[in-house]
Amino acid sequence: MTIQETVKKEIDTLSTEALYAVRDFLLFQKYRSILEMDDTAYLNTISGMADSIKDGVKAPLSECVPLSNVWTDV
Repeated sequence: MTIQETVKKEIDTLSTEALYAVRDFLLFQKYRSILEMDDTAYLNTISGMADSIKDGVKAPLSECVPLSNVWTDV
């Protein structure tokens, strides 16, 4: 029996609560490389993000939207 078959067999015996925990763990494993990146490395994986941030830094404050318009609970 392969590991995939063994895991599938065991999953069928779990409670719903345990299945949620297994799902969360599987998602963590799937996206682990992204979760462990520092912010700079992560933002560099998004096409155009670094340039957008650099452009934003250069923009005059008079052209910026107030934070309270973006996050109303701040």
